[in-house]
Amino acid sequence: MKYMYGFLLLIVLILVCGCTGVSPNKAASPVQTPAVSAAATTPAGSAGTVLAEISSTAPNTSLSLTPGPVVIAFQADGPQFMSFSITEGNGTTYYAGEEIIMDGPYAGSVLFGPSDTAEYEFNVTSNGTWTARIISLDSTHPLSAPVNLSGDGAMATPFFTLEKGEYIFSRNETGFSSPLYELRFANGSVVMNADNECVLPCLRIDSPQTFTIITIPETGTYVINVISRHNPNLWAASISAVPVVPAMGPGPVLPNAA
Repeated sequence: MKYMYGFLLLIVLILVCGCTGVSPNKAASPVQTPAVSAAATTPAGSAGTVLAEISSTAPNTSLSLTPGPVVIAFQADGPQFMSFSITEGNGTTYYAGEEIIMDGPYAGSVLFGPSDTAEYEFNVTSNGTWTARIISLDSTHPLSAPVNLSGDGAMATPFFTLEKGEYIFSRNETGFSSPLYELRFANGSVVMNADNECVLPCLRIDSPQTFTIITIPETGTYVINVISRHNPNLWAASISAVPVVPAMGPGPVLPNAA
């Protein structure tokens, strides 16, 4: 009789627990891991100080800032668009960022460079749920040129040093598939071309060029603000010095004609 009770107990356990088992011929469904919040760290591994936190429920804040690189590191919880603006204390709109479109959950960053010591109001407009931190970046440990940069959508790159002179800026995407690249000084202000007509590297939104020559006006530390129209969006770029052409020398000595 005890064998019968044992058999019945085994059947009950199978009926109760069998529905949670995984067939040996069928893999278990992957565990959905929440995305890591961009608001938790500074972008691109840079050191920095968190100045404020904002979100879709509290999208505005005012901060007293001194000149220097400042980013909004944000986490979008789903497909949406976001636009960014900073208004200086005197009412002047200091920055009006382009609309950034997220195709799904996404973590990114947008770089600003306040030029004056003043009160600034940060405002983010979106049609979805998001969180963000406003971070003052530390540029004291830059990379050395040549630099190879890569990322996934809108972000501020690591800082890097360049000497005055000509460099080759290369990218892996062209035309409308490419992000917009904005070269900036370490304080966050944009680097214009010699005629102050455009922000280096001066590649138009529809440009088919894979590379261009840029002239660095002074030796110092720089950073690139990458604006991608769709996020995520893998990209890669590099900056390397233009090779020095050796000086022309005398030609071969010709023997005297007989």
